[in-house]
Amino acid sequence: MINFVDLCKEQGLPFLESGHHHCADGWIQTHCPFCGDGSHGWHLGFSTEYGNMSCWRCGKHSILDWLRRMLPRGSSAHIGKILHDHQTGRRINVKKSKTIRKRNAKAPPGLGPLKQSHRNFLLEKNFDPVYLEMIWGLKGTGHLSLEWNFRIVAPIHNKKKEIVAYTGRTLSKDVKPKWKTSHKEDTKGDHRALLYGIEYTDKEKGVLIVEGPSDVWRMGMGCVGVLGTSWKEEQAAILRYYKRRFIYFDPEPTAQKKAEELANWLSVFPGETEIIGGVDCDPGDLPQDEANNIMIELGLRRNNKNLT
Repeated sequence: MINFVDLCKEQGLPFLESGHHHCADGWIQTHCPFCGDGSHGWHLGFSTEYGNMSCWRCGKHSILDWLRRMLPRGSSAHIGKILHDHQTGRRINVKKSKTIRKRNAKAPPGLGPLKQSHRNFLLEKNFDPVYLEMIWGLKGTGHLSLEWNFRIVAPIHNKKKEIVAYTGRTLSKDVKPKWKTSHKEDTKGDHRALLYGIEYTDKEKGVLIVEGPSDVWRMGMGCVGVLGTSWKEEQAAILRYYKRRFIYFDPEPTAQKKAEELANWLSVFPGETEIIGGVDCDPGDLPQDEANNIMIELGLRRNNKNLT
């Protein structure tokens, strides 16, 4: 964790801990150079709980990028030394919400084995239904599952391999949303901290971060899905403990912007953070051999099999 107050005092940077309508518990406010000139507003806050920054107007930022804007004449080495000198050594603890449920995850109604319609859908996407059933525990729903009707459903586990929620892909082209995840009251633990595939990751090896479950199915073990591009700080707070963090979001501009925001958030913590570039399709649309080779090149898999 960065001692933000001491850093600001030493560098002569403005900050407020109270006395302004933008000030809130757990946050230290400063001026935002991303949506202004950095000399007014108090819109940008530093979280004393998570160690990241977020602006009321323009969203999430990393403290590294903030310092680069506020100290434009400082070299990367100089700014890195400033951050290092103001590390407190205090571990960041994710504050548990009072609304977190201790109950078990509630399964969708009518959940059962995959039917031929589910298998055909997966085959059309060049997935192996037998493999996905065996490794990822896929199941399906039919016409008696209410809001979960006709979906391929995947259990979401925590690191202890406990089922904490469910997520499902509709078989229909017309149903929205395509992916549905358990409501927070049906989730075990914090619904904001769900990471699909985390049970098959190793903090020492590293992790590949993608958007959705189908991306995880393609890339295999060693990969986690944040269940969309709108990643949560609670998810990032878990991912920061991996020694190497690779981010592979869809190539569209909106997704790439979210990938950059996540990379910036993670970049101030020990370890390596890198955005995977040079690939022009979604992870889930890659040929399986190409996906396997990417995982091998990243050092997240030892051979060309999806199982290891």
